[in-house]
Amino acid sequence: MTSTLAFSQTADTSAVMRFLKQISGHETVAGEHNAEPNSAPEAATDSIHALVGKYPGLWSGDFLYESDNIQSRWTMIHEAETEWDRGALVQLMWHACPPTCGEPCSWEGSCGVLSHLTNSQWDSLITDGTVLNNNWKNEIDHIVPYLKYLKDNGVEVLFRPLHEMNQSAFWWGGRPGPNGTARLYQITHDYLVKTKGLTNLIWEWDLQDFSTLSSDVNTYDPGSSYWDILLLDVYGSDGTMYTTSKYSIILNKAGDKPIAIGECGQLPSDATLLQQPRWTFFMAWPTLVFKDNTAGQIRSLYNSQNVITLGQMPGWNATGIQGQIWGRPPSMQLYQNYPNPSNPTTLIPYDVVMSSFVTLKIYDLLGRHIETLVSAYKSPGEYQVTFDGSALPSGVYLYRLTAGGYSRTRKLVLLR
Repeated sequence: MTSTLAFSQTADTSAVMRFLKQISGHETVAGEHNAEPNSAPEAATDSIHALVGKYPGLWSGDFLYESDNIQSRWTMIHEAETEWDRGALVQLMWHACPPTCGEPCSWEGSCGVLSHLTNSQWDSLITDGTVLNNNWKNEIDHIVPYLKYLKDNGVEVLFRPLHEMNQSAFWWGGRPGPNGTARLYQITHDYLVKTKGLTNLIWEWDLQDFSTLSSDVNTYDPGSSYWDILLLDVYGSDGTMYTTSKYSIILNKAGDKPIAIGECGQLPSDATLLQQPRWTFFMAWPTLVFKDNTAGQIRSLYNSQNVITLGQMPGWNATGIQGQIWGRPPSMQLYQNYPNPSNPTTLIPYDVVMSSFVTLKIYDLLGRHIETLVSAYKSPGEYQVTFDGSALPSGVYLYRLTAGGYSRTRKLVLLR
């Protein structure tokens, strides 16, 4: 079992936390959430790039709750790994099913994400060893292999469970006080960190901008040792948007910890970010970003001097930010296969910049290993390997290169 020192390990040793603290008060990372389907976990990010010619500096995904999205979780996780390798901040949230039903589940209804637990059910949920408490831990177990995979591959995750804790529409939310939503957050944290040893998670505590925000920051607080970043979802829930009052409430609660705009439809303006410089990132909701903002507003924000996009991210390594010079350092490279689509053979090129043990493996979209193409020590140089898919059905496959601390995943299409 991991010791309680793991509570502060992320804040002290995380490359992401050092980066966010470095930019706090100066720059804000542009972020985009990629909602369902998990089979296309880069769709919203690509839409932003198509509009502004720049990729967001933060990529966000969701474990989700329906059968088809659950089956595509590995696709989403491999995209998270790819985004990390590209230099992006990686965030994962989880619209979890209620422990009274388990997953998969629906959005609404008695077994939906938007459902309600009785007070007696809630008391059972937060009591160790009860049926509902064990049900919740079993549900958490479903996402542990994905988070562990990211940990094993060096990916730090901005983790956003039980989001909008003061939002009573969700089965977990709207319960103030020490035995309310904050207690379930503590239980979830302890289980993942202390029991499962997932110390690659950067814990986000997230609230929505209701008129009760000034008291919510206290009545929903799980305790400073349980969260690394304080997020506010700005939807104008109180009739206002990016006010100085909301900013001050969040800033005063966070102290010297980073703060961020956890979700939004209407983006903050570059002028707002200049006036409220401690927001370290913003994250737009995909179904709203093009509805609540004009193309010109999105372009203006992404081209603001104080907004960081992917091309300006520093890149990650084992010890943190690559010096103080922005711009990605030379690294291993995995290139797109060609031809793509293929029928049935294709070439996969890659570069090795330092002597390393290299593996190149093929997976299906469920994350199942299909074939190992390379498993050998390689000297620096340019390489390519042939993949023959003649024994496989048509479809989309993943190929992943690992070498030293480098890992990158790409997709190939096989047409028969």
